Amino acid sequence: MITHNNDSGTSSSEEVSSSDTEEAPMQVDSPAASELTQVVEFEAYPPADEDWSGVRALLDSLFQGISLDVGYFSQTLIDNYKVGTVIKGADIEEGEDDPVFAVASLLPLSLFKDKSKFNQLSSSLLAKCDNDDLASVEKVLQAKDSAFLINAKFSNLPLQITAQLYKALKMELITERKENPEYNVKNLIIFGKSYVEPEERRNKKTKLSGTNVKFQSSDLDSLSAVAINSISWKIKDETLAPVSSATCDDVWQGFRSLLVVPIEKFLKSVDKIVENLSAEV
Repeated sequence: MITHNNDSGTSSSEEVSSSDTEEAPMQVDSPAASELTQVVEFEAYPPADEDWSGVRALLDSLFQGISLDVGYFSQTLIDNYKVGTVIKGADIEEGEDDPVFAVASLLPLSLFKDKSKFNQLSSSLLAKCDNDDLASVEKVLQAKDSAFLINAKFSNLPLQITAQLYKALKMELITERKENPEYNVKNLIIFGKSYVEPEERRNKKTKLSGTNVKFQSSDLDSLSAVAINSISWKIKDETLAPVSSATCDDVWQGFRSLLVVPIEKFLKSVDKIVENLSAEV
């Protein structure tokens, strides 16, 4: 289970469980070592300046196909860590790389002070909308009570770590909403990696639509079921495979998707998401 640690390595008050680390097998995410499996111990920390490069790399992968200043977004996330966690390896020796395996955060839109950079992102997202979604997505992007929910991670991060991240997000958000009105938001804007099966794998009578887009991980499938808006865009020269505990030889055309999920529906969905992810382990 996940415990936030401070810079000294001791547990902070934002404890999710009594354990300092989560140990789990992880297949190395490298073409040269595709068959190599390592046992990795993970620790959770609040995002810090030293994590900027790792956070940026994860967000750069998540935000493919849209125009935004990823460095600015990364710094905004780090500067506003009240609801947020980065996952890193435990017991990293001095001088070794300390990669960020995952970052999860909730960022109210009001935190984005550079309006030109926010408008760049907003305009790029609206350009992906069809006529049915354009007005409602634009309204959410302009609302003061909306927030981005970021959950970016290595595709082979153990599912139990993803489950713990959701539990931590829910606990931190519930606490922060009581103490900080800025976090008392109405709708969440959630980004995710998705894919579309080849035409021969689909029913011939089924046309390509939002219902044909499937998410790389089951947590987003659950959230898509309660979303009030869903838009997707194709990523050139990218293929994705579903994330599961089983080996999957199939890879399909990569997409990115945006979901708009009411905050209360998100909070009600978290326990089920955690249950489903735990069952997949």
